[in-house]
Amino acid sequence: MSDPIREALARLSTAIDRLDTVSLRHADGDRARATLETELSLMREDRHQLARLLDEEKSSRTTAEMSLGDLAPRIDRAIAAIRTSLTQS
Repeated sequence: MSDPIREALARLSTAIDRLDTVSLRHADGDRARATLETELSLMREDRHQLARLLDEEKSSRTTAEMSLGDLAPRIDRAIAAIRTSLTQS
């Protein structure tokens, strides 16, 4: 084989090696991106679940506070009634 052909084949081989390297990097990048997208999706699901749980807890707290607010006047009346009965005895 002549020198120009050998040189051309060597350049072609080098170019193919570089293309293969770039192709592998691209595939690695695609896999990394897919992994990150999966992790992001899982984090979004966790965030939605935590937000739902927080809303439920807020609702429970509001209900409890309302119940306590309703009880306070009743307790005050009961205390007043007990004091009245104790002073009348």
